[in-house]
Amino acid sequence: MLMAVIAGSPAYAGKASFGFRAGVNISNASNIPDYWEESIDSKTGITAGAFFNYALNENFSLQPELLYTQKGFGGSLVDDVVELAVSLDYFELPILAKYAFSAGKKFRPVLFAGPSFAYCSSSTLTISTWILSADIDFSSLTHTTDFGMVLGTGFDYETSGGTIIFDMRFTYNFTKVILSGDFEINGDTETIEEDDFTNYGLSITVGLGF
Repeated sequence: MLMAVIAGSPAYAGKASFGFRAGVNISNASNIPDYWEESIDSKTGITAGAFFNYALNENFSLQPELLYTQKGFGGSLVDDVVELAVSLDYFELPILAKYAFSAGKKFRPVLFAGPSFAYCSSSTLTISTWILSADIDFSSLTHTTDFGMVLGTGFDYETSGGTIIFDMRFTYNFTKVILSGDFEINGDTETIEEDDFTNYGLSITVGLGF
């Protein structure tokens, strides 16, 4: 997502802009154990938020963003008898460095990359069988913070009412999602061990910059 470079003179350095974007996030988990890997399904959620762009020159700019993003993954165990779904809600702060091609033109392809910091505001595990379904608050067994890297591309199209933005980005996170601990399901206590699951996903958004 970006608000890229608009003018073609050295005076453009320091130009600030802001905007909003929204779209879909298709997420999954990496480092899945071998016995479960073939049963994992991606989860589609929403992502939306605002950005602030500060131009360093007519091609390069810095852009911090504040986003709400739904992540997670699903899977099946015991010969597809047990269905699991992990739902994770994050507030994310990507800090992106962006390069805009065709500076000064209305249509500008862009590339961007940078780190992303996240806070997990909600974590739910849903377990379903043909006779049982239960939602479990998994917040106490989920890392509250996450760190990842963003790499993406897109374009800006300048109009009289603002800059139309199209953004496609891949985010890979490095923090383990699950912690060790106990949880209850239907009055029974179950134990889970810390695993190597980490989030990754592809998001596609459109937005408007001013």
